[in-house]
Amino acid sequence: MSGETSPIAGGATQNWITLAAMIIVGALALVSLYMGFQAYGNEDIEIAFMYMIIGTSGFIAIGYAFFRPKPTSMDPLKTKKFDVITTLECPQCNLKRVRAFQRGDYIYKNDEPCTRCEGKMIITSIHTRKEEKK
Repeated sequence: MSGETSPIAGGATQNWITLAAMIIVGALALVSLYMGFQAYGNEDIEIAFMYMIIGTSGFIAIGYAFFRPKPTSMDPLKTKKFDVITTLECPQCNLKRVRAFQRGDYIYKNDEPCTRCEGKMIITSIHTRKEEKK
């Protein structure tokens, strides 16, 4: 083991700083509950209620830290690769051409010379190619 982490409840790993913080919160929660019961015995109900709320909140926080849902897998999400295509049209001869998307393409950009009439072709659409269902 690396010495930095250790298994805790539920098989989760926590670092030592988090574990020390939970121990301190637990000790303060116990002291707060003890003081709350003493204040209740002395018939100081408002102070007793305050101490008991603080102690109970500390134990709730520790319970949440130990048993909160953890990620089950460290595999990165797989992203789909899309085939992005650019459609070019010549406004003079209405020639349409489709090519692969290139960085810097945007709609209504005067891009390439037309192969038929030597006019400038304009990018009219950029979209992904639909996958054929098998």
